[in-house]
Amino acid sequence: MSTSAQSRADLVRHSAYEFALTTVLLFAVVSLIRWLALPGSPLAIGDPQTLFAVAGVAVAALIAGLMYSPPGRRSGGHMHPGVTVFLWSSGLFPARAVLPYVAAQLAGSVAGTALAGLVWGGAVRQVGHGAVHPAPGTGAVELFLIEGAALAAVFVAVALVMTRPALGALIPAAIGVGVGVVIATLGTVTGASINPARAFGPALLSGAYEHFWNYMIAPVVAPALVGLAHRALRTRRSTAAAATPAEA
Repeated sequence: MSTSAQSRADLVRHSAYEFALTTVLLFAVVSLIRWLALPGSPLAIGDPQTLFAVAGVAVAALIAGLMYSPPGRRSGGHMHPGVTVFLWSSGLFPARAVLPYVAAQLAGSVAGTALAGLVWGGAVRQVGHGAVHPAPGTGAVELFLIEGAALAAVFVAVALVMTRPALGALIPAAIGVGVGVVIATLGTVTGASINPARAFGPALLSGAYEHFWNYMIAPVVAPALVGLAHRALRTRRSTAAAATPAEA
């Protein structure tokens, strides 16, 4: 097999991993909503702040676990178009792989949501397939800024971890904890989607498209900007390091 053919095969395989990982993620998230948010469920939590705090802990552990899993290690465990765009804009991910990864993630979003509907039946329809909604009165601009700023903060933290190679093994934990904190703190305000793949499948299957584009665009724009800044900083440091011996 030629190098280019092998490269294409790797891309297909890694995209398939992304599809599978995102399917598991959305199935788990929608199932979590079905059990914790549906009135009458034996595990239902009535207080919204407690609900999102519990969900934040569960999703943090789930994301980290999926990223540390063998498929997650092979594909990078993105499960989020913003992660893919962040790595690409940082200069750490090939441009030709961006669209296949994003397509796989969005397809996994639909598959995971649909699978939850098949497993749990009408209960999933009662919770709107887990579609994300902001608090009443939250405007489009406000939603965009809060979701974008929250995710930007997560990626700044991840970029800082990435600058220290010795801490590379902690990146999945850092992402999981960051997302969990956002869900716990902002869930009652914005719905804390912060992932287009989190919003896409539930919106498509429930038909709930209010604020849909905010949930799809803000979590991509913010990581892209952080990635560009991270790339510029890395380039500056590399240039300074290369110039140091000559100056000495």
